[in-house]
This record gives sequence, C-alpha cells and structure tokens, in this order.
Amino acid sequence: MDGGDGLVQPVKSIDETLLIQHDWHLGLREPVSQFYLGIKRTGAAKTEYFDVQITKLVDEYGFAVMPGEGTIKSSDFTNVSLDMLKNLHVTFQEKSTIFVAPVSEQVIEEHRSAPRSFDVSCTGATYVAADSSGCLNVVSALNAGTLRTLEGHLMDVYRCMFFPSGLIVLSAGMDMTLRIWAVDTGKCARVLKGHTQPVTGIGIIGVGREVLSCSNDGTARMWSCASGETIESWAFEKGKCVDLAVSVDSSRFAVISEFRQLSVIDLHGNKQRRDINLPSEPSALCFSGDEAGEIVFVGFEDGHVAAYNVAQQGLFGEIFSQKGSVTCLKFFYNRLVVAFNTGAVLAYPIPAIPPSALESGDSPTNIISAEYELTGADCDPIYDMAIHGRSLYTCCRDRKIRMYKLLWNV
Repeated sequence: MDGGDGLVQPVKSIDETLLIQHDWHLGLREPVSQFYLGIKRTGAAKTEYFDVQITKLVDEYGFAVMPGEGTIKSSDFTNVSLDMLKNLHVTFQEKSTIFVAPVSEQVIEEHRSAPRSFDVSCTGATYVAADSSGCLNVVSALNAGTLRTLEGHLMDVYRCMFFPSGLIVLSAGMDMTLRIWAVDTGKCARVLKGHTQPVTGIGIIGVGREVLSCSNDGTARMWSCASGETIESWAFEKGKCVDLAVSVDSSRFAVISEFRQLSVIDLHGNKQRRDINLPSEPSALCFSGDEAGEIVFVGFEDGHVAAYNVAQQGLFGEIFSQKGSVTCLKFFYNRLVVAFNTGAVLAYPIPAIPPSALESGDSPTNIISAEYELTGADCDPIYDMAIHGRSLYTCCRDRKIRMYKLLWNV
C-alpha cells in the first residue's frame, strides 16, 4: 500500500541490542559463575550494566538477573535461557536476542599481525588470509597451519579471496596490482596492472574468467584473467573507491566512494550505471541474496547501515546503532550480518529495515534489537568476515579467526 503521495517511506530503525561480556560462555563450565549485560539507550550518556548469575545443576542451567542502580528491573527480563546448542536467549522488554559463542578460535602463527582480509575455500578445508605486513598465506582450516606462502606483493595486501573452484586465489593491495595465484603450487599465474593507486576492492565474475577491482585512483576495472588486460573501466570522480561488491548472479556490481556515492553498474545489456548520493562516508557494502541483487546494503563510518533499492535508486530502510563504525557486511540466510570496529557482530532479519507506506511524509521510527549477536571479540575491531555453508567466520584485531555455527532457518 502506498502513502498519500504514492511514495513508500523508508523505516528508520534504532538498534538497542543488549551488550554482553565477551567471554560469557566460559562461565558455563563452572558450577556457579556470572557475566554482565548492559544497554545504552538512544541519547543516554552512559551504559547501564547488570549482572547475571549462572548456576549449573547437572545438565541444566539457572539464570538470575541482578540489575544495578538504574531503572532496569529483574521483571524486564522475561527469558534468559540456553538452547540445545548452548546459545543464550535473552528477552528484555519484549525484544529478544540470541547470543552465539564461537565454536573454534584459531591464530595463524606465521602472520606477523592480524589478518585484515580473509576468505574460506568452497570445500571449507582451507583459508586465505592477508595482513598489514604484506603476508599472504593459504592455511589449513584444521589447525591454521600454513600450506602455501604467496610471495610477490610489495607492501600491504588489502584484499584476498578464493575463486569459486577453491583452487585459485585473487589478491590486491598497496602495490596497485591484482595477482592471481595457483593454490597447489603457490605460484603467481598473472599480475594485473593498470591502477595508479592502491587497490581497495575486488570481485570475481561468475566462474572467474573476468574479475573486477576498484582503487584509490577513483576508478573500477574489469579484467580478463586469460590476458591480464583491462576489458573496461569506469571513473567515478568521487574521491577514493572504498570497496566493491558483486551480485549473486554476477549481473551487476557496486562501488562505494569516499565522497558519499554508491554506484551500481549492470554488466549485461546496455550496462546501465546508477549513482546514488549517500548521507555520510561509507565504509562497507554487500548485495542482498537474490540473484540479481535488487538491494544494496551500505555501512557507514558513523555506525549506521542503509539499504538502497537499485531499480528505484532510493532508500529502502536504515538501522542506526551505537556500536561504532561498520567494518564489514555479509548477507547470510536472509539476514544482514554487520561487523563493527568495537568487536560487535550483529545479525538482523531483513524485515528489520522494511519499507513502510504512510500517509504522512515522515519516515517511521522503531526501536529494534538484533536477532543474533556473535560474541568473542573483546572490543577489538572485526576486520573481515567469510561464509562457508552454515558457518560464518570473523577475523579480528586480536589475531583470532572465529568460527560460528549458525543453524537458523532460511
């Protein structure tokens, strides 16, 4: 249903997801322990904290919430419980969040610093990781041991990812090049040169005959992997390109630029380009999970996330958080997973940012909580995320690669 002016108004959602102690799950091993929860109301000067006591009785757990000196009461919590997977369900003032602890934590010992870019192969047996010291390694998912060291980039490697086959790696970085690597030998098969500034985003089209890149030089390029030549290039003239994403069916790609612009370009037909002005400086993006990518999600330095309808070139909805700058976005089983520089990783069902048809011209506002929060990082930024099957991986400034098993329904 349209509003009186025939326009669909985007919803402004304010996130007030509870905070939780990062290692809350370790207390489940003890007969009696406790962890803290907290909430910062919109506009509040500080966070209000309260303790939760855990009592273990054989295979069951009891929880007792002990609010502090603020306005929150124990009766505001109508459910604090564990499910069969030992995920913590908390319902607070009629809003529920499931806190998910990592099932594994690994450190790549040969890396001199934390991985800044990370991906998982199609089999789930190997990772590729790059750090700010220029290390680029293929490692075993079993024990994080290095299988191949990919040597050739000069200085920092900003991006790395597997081709769909899992046998080839694409990387790019400060040296203004993209490089294509054979996983079995560790040899560089092709160097793609043409950008005049560091490469900040990469993407693979289909099975990988062509790849895409964007750069601090303000351009994006499509490359032939066979010849190493540029097939096509686009200039955005909006400062440095921050990141790039490709739709599920590879029919279009999107680029965000530092001077507040989202550009979406069709790769088929007339190769239409749509430029959308953004409200603030963008930091991450991803497409929705439908084949053509009808919605593009953009995360911002100020901590909010916006969804844009590609065809209408308009705002679909927004989520405003107090969790810090957005560092990475992934679309996963009809959820938008948002990582922040404070270590928070929140998963929102897509109806959290629905369009709303109102007669007035004002956008509606509602208070929400994330459906899931992935815990483990202690205020350290999440640098990247990757997906394999129903598992989601994060890499963090604390150098740890965390794996989460997520069994939610599609």
